[in-house]
Amino acid sequence: MAKVAAVPAKAGAEEAQAPAAGSKKKLIIMVAVALLVLIAGGAGAFFMLKGGEHKGEEAAKEEKPHGPPAFVVMDPFVVNLAAPDSTRYLQIGITYETTGPLIAEEIKTFTPVIRSRILMVLSSKNVSQLTTIEGKQALMDELVDLARVTIKGDVKDPTHGIRDVHFSSFVIQ
Repeated sequence: MAKVAAVPAKAGAEEAQAPAAGSKKKLIIMVAVALLVLIAGGAGAFFMLKGGEHKGEEAAKEEKPHGPPAFVVMDPFVVNLAAPDSTRYLQIGITYETTGPLIAEEIKTFTPVIRSRILMVLSSKNVSQLTTIEGKQALMDELVDLARVTIKGDVKDPTHGIRDVHFSSFVIQ
């Protein structure tokens, strides 16, 4: 009987090792899958973060001026200011600062439209709005926005290529 008992014990040991070998294979596969998931996640995070930095650099490049500015000098304006007696006049010289010659040409193309809109804005102002620094700055902002709305410029650039507006003369009589 001892011989018979030895054979089943040996067979039982082989059966016990077989599931252990199978579970080792499962463990190796699970570890390999987990490593692949971690590597893929790390690579995805790396590319997303790198892509985000790249987009930030592109946005910074877009905000920066592209080369020397080009200036568009408008003919002087003389308008009646809005007032109860309407006896006050504004004589003003306006110069637009653009990001380059292409936008300057576009402003020149739309000059009649821009001049008409500027005349409407200027004639709606009164003396008290234009005598303070804050009032003049508000007028500058309004004139820049007016030109940006009028020309299309670069759709990706929120300034449409118009950097600023400058007054070459500003006389209220």
